[in-house]
Amino acid sequence: MSQAKLAQTSISLNQFLPYRLVNLAQKVSVNFAEVYQSEFNLTTPEWRILVHLAEQTLCDKSDGSVRQQSTGISAKELTELASMDKSTVSRAVKLMLDKGYITKQVHIADKRAFTLTLTTAGFALYQTIAPKALAWEESLLKALDKQEYQALMQILDKLDSKLS
Repeated sequence: MSQAKLAQTSISLNQFLPYRLVNLAQKVSVNFAEVYQSEFNLTTPEWRILVHLAEQTLCDKSDGSVRQQSTGISAKELTELASMDKSTVSRAVKLMLDKGYITKQVHIADKRAFTLTLTTAGFALYQTIAPKALAWEESLLKALDKQEYQALMQILDKLDSKLS
């Protein structure tokens, strides 16, 4: 096989975007997990569910303040929102129910389904972890200036749209 042909069929991992993204995501995940695992004993799926339920709970009021309001999310919706498989969500939901962080109620429209909402304890946990998570993110982002951050977010949005 010629050198030119070999160059077209071989992968340089340091230049191969899927490889670089997966490795970076893994490093970010492992390092960020220290924020919620050691002190709060949450798994990564539990953390992701906690944040999605909190996001659904928090509503901005016109005066800039925040109020709690949620009708809940189904486990199926969580699998889509958090990009996790059904069994992972199911296991995490059980753990969170056992810990008292979420409640499960029969879905109003579909009696076979359930909606999940944060309990007072779950929302308090979110409010405790969120500032630590934001501080961790801020520390990581010190490696980028404002323009680099904005460019990175635009690039991630483009790639995400391409794959959606």
